[in-house]
Amino acid sequence: MDEDTSWQRQLLVGVGLLVIVGLLVGGLIAVVALKAADVAGVGEKQAKSTDPPPGLFPTTSATSPADPSSTSGAPTTAPTTSTTASTTTRRPPRRVVQLAASPLQAGTYERVNLTGTYRGAPAGASLQVERLEGSSWATFPTSATVNAGTFATYIETGRAGPNRFRVVDNSTGETSNVVVVLIG
Repeated sequence: MDEDTSWQRQLLVGVGLLVIVGLLVGGLIAVVALKAADVAGVGEKQAKSTDPPPGLFPTTSATSPADPSSTSGAPTTAPTTSTTASTTTRRPPRRVVQLAASPLQAGTYERVNLTGTYRGAPAGASLQVERLEGSSWATFPTSATVNAGTFATYIETGRAGPNRFRVVDNSTGETSNVVVVLIG
């Protein structure tokens, strides 16, 4: 009976050690994977990009302030069919093409994902990525194809400092908001 107990005990010890080693290796792999995901930015909220602050770039406005010297007493908005008159402040229309970048800070030649939406885009519309160089927009060597109203691509650049990107649909002239990515 002593001989049977010995090999059974050795078997249990061996299986126990395998389980312990498996848990340690699995835990180590899990920690490495979580750290890699953290470095890659997986699971982070995607930062919303916005248009540049006022005064940074010239903007055009659909409405201009009334010139006091040319007031004629005429209403500045179209008459409404409502029986109650109300004054409303119009918000500028949302852009048709919305662009976001992630991460907003990266090292030289590190991948920066560009994603967004294109409301009402024709099927398979192509968007060209552009970078602001000086005072004009230059074609960046990547593009994105719209699929079901969304698009995704990525850029890599060695130009250090703040880089301003946008996408443009050359067939319609629609442009996105500008995203600023700090490369360093």
